[in-house]
Amino acid sequence: MKKALFVLMFTSLSVSSFAQYKKVYAYGDYQKNWALVKTSSGTYGFIDQNKKQIVTPIYSKIEKFGNVHPDFAVVKAITDTYGLIDKNGKEIVPTIYHKIGKFDELKKGFALVETVNNKFGFIDSSGKEAISAIYSLDEIKAKLQ
Repeated sequence: MKKALFVLMFTSLSVSSFAQYKKVYAYGDYQKNWALVKTSSGTYGFIDQNKKQIVTPIYSKIEKFGNVHPDFAVVKAITDTYGLIDKNGKEIVPTIYHKIGKFDELKKGFALVETVNNKFGFIDSSGKEAISAIYSLDEIKAKLQ
């Protein structure tokens, strides 16, 4: 009886923890051994092959790794702001920017960022804001010269 109860509890816990996802995408599409998951509320995150949550499903969109930098994926918050996660699932740039450009596009080792107030700056490849996003686009381009 105890064994049957234990199996029933374990099975229902396993199913309920996996049932929180409306859709589980193919493993390896974004990161080796990870699957993109979508919740019933429409947010995205990642789980590993053991169903362990790697990235909490709090994002309204997750782009593929390499779109702006080989080691990062752009994530979009439900507030329509963007940040970056690394290949370990760690958020290295908080979701505070209106746009994040490609690294090396304007300045080697840096990406142009734009705030929701249309101010520009640069982040470096560690995710640190190297030039504060307080400048107009013309001002920031002038800093490059």
